[in-house]
Amino acid sequence: MNCTEVSVGDRCMESVLSPCYTDQCFITRLPLIQCCLPGLFPLGRPRSSWPAVASRAEEDDDDNGDNDNDKTRLSKEQIEDLKRAFEKGSFSDLSERLQDALHFLENICLDVGVTGEPGAGKSTFINTFLDLHEEDVGAAPTSGAGTSKDPVAYSHPKYTNVVLWDLPSISAPGFSVRTYLEEIKVSRYDCFIILASQRFTSAHAKLSRHIKKAGKDVYFVLSKVDAELEAARQSQPSGFSEVVALQKIREACVQDLQAERVKAPKVFLISSVVASKYDFPLLGESLSETQGVQKSHSFILATPNISHRILEKKKAAMVEHMWLVSAVACGQQAVPIPALSIACNVDLLAKTLQGYCVSFGLDDSSLRKAAEHTGQPLEQLKALVKSPLAVAITEEQVVELLMEAASKALKLPRDLVPVAEVETDSNALLRLNPK
Repeated sequence: MNCTEVSVGDRCMESVLSPCYTDQCFITRLPLIQCCLPGLFPLGRPRSSWPAVASRAEEDDDDNGDNDNDKTRLSKEQIEDLKRAFEKGSFSDLSERLQDALHFLENICLDVGVTGEPGAGKSTFINTFLDLHEEDVGAAPTSGAGTSKDPVAYSHPKYTNVVLWDLPSISAPGFSVRTYLEEIKVSRYDCFIILASQRFTSAHAKLSRHIKKAGKDVYFVLSKVDAELEAARQSQPSGFSEVVALQKIREACVQDLQAERVKAPKVFLISSVVASKYDFPLLGESLSETQGVQKSHSFILATPNISHRILEKKKAAMVEHMWLVSAVACGQQAVPIPALSIACNVDLLAKTLQGYCVSFGLDDSSLRKAAEHTGQPLEQLKALVKSPLAVAITEEQVVELLMEAASKALKLPRDLVPVAEVETDSNALLRLNPK
């Protein structure tokens, strides 16, 4: 993460915090959602006006013609469950189910198996993705790596539900793919990354075919493309072109795999030493996009901030996340706010914003690492950050944002957010008033 990524992450965080950012800021939505929490599921209104969290499942069914629940932010069963609670008129039941849905989304596990021959750079790759140095707690050891006979799990230091597994090397004498997959328990993993340092062999291809038969995605990663480029540069000092050399390397990798009966291999050229170059950012994006939206939420937040596109994808994931946070904050442990006609869980909002800062790399530990990487003073990097740092976001600041948002929300067009009229009875039930 360099100075540019810090600035981009800061701009993304500012847009999340801005009460004027009416289409995406959950702080602005709170006064409106508090008026009618069931407005999250406005039955009888055009689907185009439904929030993304409520409509995505049916849209995916229309587009894909299947019921793959992993394609939705919430599963179809979860959404139907929420609708039933809403139709019964039970505010407490609906609120609890929304909280369960939020907890599920934020804690769903993603396990990635990383394999390859000895010396392919598995440990270095894992540390780079987890934004760890070898001396850091929880980092994969690079000295003597590749000798373990058992899978070793390395959890993300900030998102512990995202786990990269250093799997045993695949080129041991008498290597058997079937035995290997049984020993590592192939069903445990959501996807696999097969690393090679120079070229992909028949062993890589055979392993990938068996993994795909088990229903898992496979990504081929050439882990030391910088060394390949340097060799090409030395062999053609006068006519060297990095773009042409990269294309030749990629084509050679694809051809080698296709020759071993691998269909449409996904090949990425990376350097774990310089993660922001080559295909490392693209690999992070591809992994998040193909894991289903539920698991991709955690994965994209855990992806290192090494490109503008990744930062924008994180921001988009937060936009989706905000609908659930908004509803839960209004329904669970809500406390009246003086001078405002709303009640909400301010502590949840503050912790959510702090989490967003961490994901954008605006917390102290991330900025300190960025300062070490760029060689710039820590205070100089902090000066680039205009939005509050993670440690600076307090409940008092959230209340100030709510007060500012409440005054602006009154001026918003009624059609901006679907709102239903409600009434409460002595049993504290919330019912929709049919028009």
